[in-house]
Amino acid sequence: MTVQQGGRDPEAPFPPITDEEFRKISLLAYEKAGIRLGPKKKVLVQSRLCKVLKKEGLTSYGEYYCRLIADKTGREFARFIDLITTSFTHFFREKRHFDFLSQHILPDLRESGRVLRIWSAGCATGEEPYSIAILLLEEGFSADEVRVLASDISLQALSQAEEGIYGEEKLGDFPPLLKRKYFLPEGGGRYRVKEEVKGLVRFRRSNLLSPPPWGFPIDVIFCRNVMIYFDNENKKRVLWNLRSALRKGGYLFVGHAENLITVSNGTGLKYVRPSIYRRVE
Repeated sequence: MTVQQGGRDPEAPFPPITDEEFRKISLLAYEKAGIRLGPKKKVLVQSRLCKVLKKEGLTSYGEYYCRLIADKTGREFARFIDLITTSFTHFFREKRHFDFLSQHILPDLRESGRVLRIWSAGCATGEEPYSIAILLLEEGFSADEVRVLASDISLQALSQAEEGIYGEEKLGDFPPLLKRKYFLPEGGGRYRVKEEVKGLVRFRRSNLLSPPPWGFPIDVIFCRNVMIYFDNENKKRVLWNLRSALRKGGYLFVGHAENLITVSNGTGLKYVRPSIYRRVE
C-alpha cells in the first residue's frame, strides 16, 4: 500500500489524544467559549474529532489544535464547537415554563401596549423559539406585537433551525390539531414549520460570554440547559450579560436542573420559583 509522503496510512489505528493535546484543546474551548471540558470529556472529544482528522488527513490532535488557533475567520472554531456540544431538545420542552409564561407574564405584557420581545438564548436547532412563537400565536398576538429573537454559538444548529424541518420525535406530544395548524408534512415522518411561525423568529449567531447582540431591552429570556457547560465564574458572566439585556421586571428562565441561586447573588436577578428569575434593581 502506498502512503503519500507526510501522510499516514488511512487504515492504521489513529493514535489516541494525549493529555497535553487534550489540555490545549480544552483550554481553547474554555477561553473562547466558556465551555469547560473536564477529564471525563476526553473520550468524547477524541471520538468527535477523530473523524475530522481522518477525513482531512491530519496526523494528530496537536495538528488540529494548530489549525484551530491559526484560523482567523472563526469558521474552524465554530465547527469545533458544533462537534463537542450536543443540541438535544424538542418542542415545548419543560412545559411548566410555557404555562408560567402564558398565565403569569403575557397578560401583563399585553396590557403594556409595546412590542413584546422574547429571546431564546442558546436556541440549538430552533425547537424552543418556534415553540414560543406558536404559543404567542395561540394567545392571539399578531406579528406586529411580538418579536422572538433566537441565538446560538453553533452555526450548524442555526442552519437547521432556519430550515425548520423536524422529525416526528421532536414534536413529542404535540396535539394533532396544532400540528396541522402550524406544520406542513414533508414525508418520511418529517414536518416543516409554517411561514406564519417562522415569520416571528429572527436568528443570529452569538456567544453568551459576549455582550448581547440586541440593542434593545428584552421582556423574557429563555436560557435553558446551557449553563451546564460553564463553571461558576462564567455562569456569573453569562448571567450579567443576560441581566443587562433584560428590561426592568423582565423574566429569565433556566433549565430545571440548573440551580443558580449561589451564582445569581449580586446580579440583580431575584429568585421567583425553581428555574425562574426576575430582574430587580
